[in-house]
Amino acid sequence: MLIQFLRDNWLFFLVVGGLVTAWLFLRTPGTDLASTADFDRRVSAGQPVVVELYTNT
Repeated sequence: MLIQFLRDNWLFFLVVGGLVTAWLFLRTPGTDLASTADFDRRVSAGQPVVVELYTNT
């Protein structure tokens, strides 16, 4: 019964698994900055810095 269910729905599980894998692989990791002073120090250090802004509204 379970084997038949998997055979009937293999494409769905493949697509969902691919979406989950893509999300895990492509998501932006969190930052290691503890404060705005750390951010200011890193930005003014003379090295190139990539800044990504995110809002959840």
